[in-house]
Amino acid sequence: MNRGKAIAPDSSIGVREFTKWTDDMDFRLLTAMLDVARLGNRVDGSWTTQAYNNMVESLRQSGLIGITTNNVKNRQKSLKDRWREVHNLFCGLSGFAWDESTKRFSAEPEVWDNLLPTKPSAAKWRVNLIRYYDLMEELWGVDRAIGHMARTARQACRNISTPSLTVDLNDDVDNIPDE
Repeated sequence: MNRGKAIAPDSSIGVREFTKWTDDMDFRLLTAMLDVARLGNRVDGSWTTQAYNNMVESLRQSGLIGITTNNVKNRQKSLKDRWREVHNLFCGLSGFAWDESTKRFSAEPEVWDNLLPTKPSAAKWRVNLIRYYDLMEELWGVDRAIGHMARTARQACRNISTPSLTVDLNDDVDNIPDE
């Protein structure tokens, strides 16, 4: 009997890894991401494989030994989702400003009172911090379309209409229409 002894896991069983990210780790990751982006390892808003390798190496050199590419991808998704929520709420709203010292969006109480009935999801950001918003804005803010014609890729695909063209392959080449 093997009481209290660690048993090596069967290789056929998947093992989930969990990494608890701290504020310091987030700062190191965002800094590494910005450094890699400045090197040009980000193409059309997507990271290259080399970019992820560089981020992991940078994190390891800063003392975060156990971080993998999957950890970086998962944390980036979490940070970007949080940034996107705040960015979508406050971007373009008059009266709100990012306060670096408090790590919150600040506004006069009357401005908050006017916003909350129309956007109740903003209430949590009145008290919750969003650290390193400025770094996230620098990293992901340039990828966002703005203006009245802005739309997501999914929305753009829905609106694409291709003209219908019928070609009889038995016709002579000279009879095929140009468009």
